[in-house]
Amino acid sequence: MTEQETKQEPKEVDIQDKIIGEIELPKFDPTKYIGMKSKIASVKTFEGKFGYYIDIESLPLDTFEKDGETKEIKATKRLSIHTNDKNEIGWGKGTVTGDFMKKYECDKLKDLIDKEIVIQTITKSGKDFLTFN
Repeated sequence: MTEQETKQEPKEVDIQDKIIGEIELPKFDPTKYIGMKSKIASVKTFEGKFGYYIDIESLPLDTFEKDGETKEIKATKRLSIHTNDKNEIGWGKGTVTGDFMKKYECDKLKDLIDKEIVIQTITKSGKDFLTFN
């Protein structure tokens, strides 16, 4: 099945008389997680449009119900990795990734698993996300 076949065509609906304008939406409140201690649960590597990167996730901090399913709340961190002129893949000394690995005294990504972290927040585009340093 192609990507085009899996997309649903939009369906026009007549709800303009029901739209009242700006409404209050539920917001995620990260404050109860700030300062919480957890551990790194997973480290995954990806190749994207601008090169390689690492996604790091904490153990689940909490759960909630949405659409009849239990969802987990986790802290995440994304770091970049690079290639040099010898096609070696890694991180540079003094880079964000290099400093992160040095802080946790790790030479290999797999060594990050089970390292203790302290949960923080970061705001991007007006939304709060759980992360760690």
